[in-house]
Amino acid sequence: MQDGYNLGVPKKVLAVAFVEARKIFFKNARDEDGQSLALQATKVMLLFDPEHLTAANFRKRRLTALKSDDTPSAQLAYRKALKYEFCFLDTILTSPLHRQSKSPTLWHHRLWLLDLFRPKIVELIPEHIREKFLRTELDSVCKSGEQHPKNYYAWQYARRLVERIHGMGPILDFAQCVKDWCCKHPSDTSGWSCLLYLVPMVEPEAKRTRLVREVLGFALKLRLDQESLWVFIRTIMAHEALQQERHDLCSALREYNKSIKDMGGSTVLQHRVRDTLDYTQRYGQPNSGLGETG
Repeated sequence: MQDGYNLGVPKKVLAVAFVEARKIFFKNARDEDGQSLALQATKVMLLFDPEHLTAANFRKRRLTALKSDDTPSAQLAYRKALKYEFCFLDTILTSPLHRQSKSPTLWHHRLWLLDLFRPKIVELIPEHIREKFLRTELDSVCKSGEQHPKNYYAWQYARRLVERIHGMGPILDFAQCVKDWCCKHPSDTSGWSCLLYLVPMVEPEAKRTRLVREVLGFALKLRLDQESLWVFIRTIMAHEALQQERHDLCSALREYNKSIKDMGGSTVLQHRVRDTLDYTQRYGQPNSGLGETG
């Protein structure tokens, strides 16, 4: 079965392939001459069982062995292997397979790979290539989030990615991309949680506020009442990072609340707006220490 560049394999066939790959792996994993066969077997093993730690750790050991070898041929093989490993993980983590796209083992493996690659990002890669790499990583997170809604592990990776590159790339562009994705998926609490993490980092405050205004305007214009969206709005409005503009944002909400009352609009939306105003009034103080939502 084929759909564009995607090849579909029946689960029964994949299960049979896993059993065979597992035999090949354990037969060759400790044999110096069989390392290549064992490595190939791990691809099938992780496609079928993304939580197979032994297979994931074997791939880690191979990369660290290449990294520790200073010979030119080994370093060339190491660079190629790093690039290939990101591609391999993309194949699984952005696939339509729900269990695979939300695999904590594979997302942790990707984070480990990022840490292995990070010195090269900092020291050797030109800024425009670095930005392209970061955008590619975010695209993978977004695609995985579409394949498996509320994909906590994917968005957690995005947060950890920002932690590691903070100061090396434009946080505003990163936050804008996440905001655009969230507006297309307003019920996805994991995406909004990631945006909540990003917004306070955006500088200057005027650009930070503009991001929040865009989300608020989007919610009000389309009369959206998804709880995840409004949890983000109320939490970020109460955050100390927006204290200079909070009054104007609340005034806009009060005006909107009055208008939907007069027009007999959605009672759920009225409830969301009222809760947001109450929450902001109660917790919207400087240094309130509000953090991420779930």
